[in-house]
Amino acid sequence: MSQEAKKEQVQEANAEVVSEEGKPSTLVDAIFDIGLAWAEFGVGQGKRALETSAKTLEKVAAQLNDLQQKLRKDAA
Repeated sequence: MSQEAKKEQVQEANAEVVSEEGKPSTLVDAIFDIGLAWAEFGVGQGKRALETSAKTLEKVAAQLNDLQQKLRKDAA
């Protein structure tokens, strides 16, 4: 994710600190909301990293399978 996209997410999280009536919430609520937004962001990044790793491992496994098949043909 680009730095610009990260900044936008933080700005959105900060914008949510203001309640629906337009009144600022307490400092504790604001800090909690920002922390929650960052936690959500981190979990999303972790999910994407794991998905990418899984796809990479699948490709490597397929290549190893191909190599195994070639070795069997050469041995026969």
